[in-house]
Amino acid sequence: MSGNRSKVTTYFQNAVLSSSIEFLGIASRLRNQVIATLTLLSLLVAIFQAEVFVANALEFSTSRALLESLSREAKIFLAATIGPFIHQGPRHLTDNLGVLLVAGAYLEYQYDRSRLYIFYLGVGYVAAWAPLAMGSVGSVGASGVTFGLTSWLLVHSISRLLEMGYGGAIDLRTFHSAAVFFGLVKTQEAVAILSRMDGADDVTHFFGAFIGLFLGIKFALDYHDIKTSWSMSGS
Repeated sequence: MSGNRSKVTTYFQNAVLSSSIEFLGIASRLRNQVIATLTLLSLLVAIFQAEVFVANALEFSTSRALLESLSREAKIFLAATIGPFIHQGPRHLTDNLGVLLVAGAYLEYQYDRSRLYIFYLGVGYVAAWAPLAMGSVGSVGASGVTFGLTSWLLVHSISRLLEMGYGGAIDLRTFHSAAVFFGLVKTQEAVAILSRMDGADDVTHFFGAFIGLFLGIKFALDYHDIKTSWSMSGS
């Protein structure tokens, strides 16, 4: 009996070890496919920690209090230079991290990391500079980017569902349907902004969503290798 127990124990140990190795392999491949998203998340967290450190060193209660104490010129400078990377508190940061994790990982998995980096910088700065061009002190945080990402996500996930509807690929429809739902919920927030448009943050959010919509359409057309009359005339 002891010999049988030993065999069973060895079998289960090998099975668990094999499953663990396979799981770690899958996790490693997935991590490599969304490395840009993870890098941006880590960067935003690190920068926020630096904000908190500076605020504490200067004896401010929060990083938001530090930002609000700055002169108008200093706020404009920060918004124009590192605006897309700094935040006004933990809730502001976590809201953006959540959207970046979901939308960024989904889109990076579908496209590639370089496009996500370019999107973050391009949309982040254009959305941050839009209120500056309107005479505001500007807006800080990655919210412009996250609104843009959800517009891009919505366009892409809808295009994938339409493709699968004709191609008969049932197994992945739930995955893309969830992305459509997430995109619709966040896009509804962007549409709601139009009814109020109150302050620099709303301007940044709207411009981020607007730019993300057009870039999302462009990227989705490229993804499906669909040529438009404009692109054919340009080539």
